Amino acid sequence: MATKAASHLVLTAVGPDRPGLVRAISSVVLGASASVEDSRMAILGGEFALIMLVSGAEAAVSRVEREALALETELGLKFLFKRTSAESRREFLPYVIKVTGLDRPGIVHAVTDLLAKRAVNVASFESRVTFAPDTGTPLFVLEADLQAPSEVTLAELERELARLCQDENLDFSLEAKG
Repeated sequence: MATKAASHLVLTAVGPDRPGLVRAISSVVLGASASVEDSRMAILGGEFALIMLVSGAEAAVSRVEREALALETELGLKFLFKRTSAESRREFLPYVIKVTGLDRPGIVHAVTDLLAKRAVNVASFESRVTFAPDTGTPLFVLEADLQAPSEVTLAELERELARLCQDENLDFSLEAKG
């Protein structure tokens, strides 16, 4: 739980996946009397990847940095830290997008290029390759939470995405997030 006087730290960690990594890192945060405000974790290939927003008193956040670094060798992880501030309130319209199609290079770039040109911020993003059950054909799936400026309407964004997806032979859905 963050307070106005809280310090904020983005902690990232990458290394070989194995059970217990999240427990070890969260133990450091708890032991320092800091809090996990937000986090994302994934296994990519055989690697564990984590990004976490930690908050607490300055002494607690500094302790998290020191103790996590001390765990690098034991856990086989590489840590990176970045001090930040509390999230500022911004005016935007939240949307959720899902894009699917046959896997090939360039899908992420095409979609994010269109979004960037409309000043739409990508708040969270996930992509993966799955395989069609009967044929084993590689299928690409992209899912993201978007933050669009209020002047960008859902209908406008849908039209532009429909054109792009038709040209790229992709399917998509775009919904207001509520």
